[in-house]
Amino acid sequence: MSFITNNTVIWWSVFLMMTVVFIFLNKSMKSYSSLINYFIIQESLGLLFLLLNFGVYQFFIVMMKIGVAPLHFWIFSVTNNILGNNLMWFLTFQKLPFLFILLQIFWFGSFLMLFVGLLVCYLQMFSMKNYKNLLVLSSTESFNWVITGVFLSLFNSMYLFIYYMILMIMLISKFSKSNSNWMNWETILVFLNMPFSVTFFVKIFSLSEIFKFNNLLMLVMLTLMFLSTLTFSYWLISISTKLYDKNQMNNSYYFLLYPLMM
Repeated sequence: MSFITNNTVIWWSVFLMMTVVFIFLNKSMKSYSSLINYFIIQESLGLLFLLLNFGVYQFFIVMMKIGVAPLHFWIFSVTNNILGNNLMWFLTFQKLPFLFILLQIFWFGSFLMLFVGLLVCYLQMFSMKNYKNLLVLSSTESFNWVITGVFLSLFNSMYLFIYYMILMIMLISKFSKSNSNWMNWETILVFLNMPFSVTFFVKIFSLSEIFKFNNLLMLVMLTLMFLSTLTFSYWLISISTKLYDKNQMNNSYYFLLYPLMM
């Protein structure tokens, strides 16, 4: 619906439907504070989306509704009480309809904002030590790369986004309250941009497109990505120095990850 029409009212109804679906999925977890925060933020922005239907205002409102950096300040108030499959849904499927709308109301000056958002994400990750928030920030940063790619090459980015969703379903759905029992070498290597991992492909495709427009900008982005590697080295140190229950580490579906990447 969001892809085949450019009617503002229909787009707003898609926003409302996605909010209702998210609340329906999460009400069983009794995480009412997260649901109230999400509902208030989404519906307030939805009202502004209907009222400010001129200029670039709608573009910024949709960016904030998705939680694209640097407009991702509200995400942690929602993710703090969301776990497992619901967290996976929030970081992947929940963003999909908004992506098509963003593509139709694209503002060309947003590239600079997306790069500022990446810088904010990297600096925030560098000072963040909570496992779950690091995962959420990494997902937000990867989505910034996906959006940059969508504006440059729709087919590549749609393929990568579907691939990204499949991999997140495998990685995030094991997340639980202990904040560490999902941690294993596969998860860490994926978020460390290991060659042939999903985040590696997302960034390589986006950088190759950026290289056609601005060589200096690509060099700056590569320098910033080093901050991300330093951040996730914290995970490497944690898993190297702590002993984990081996039974927790044996997730049967992980044998699929690396053949799928290849």
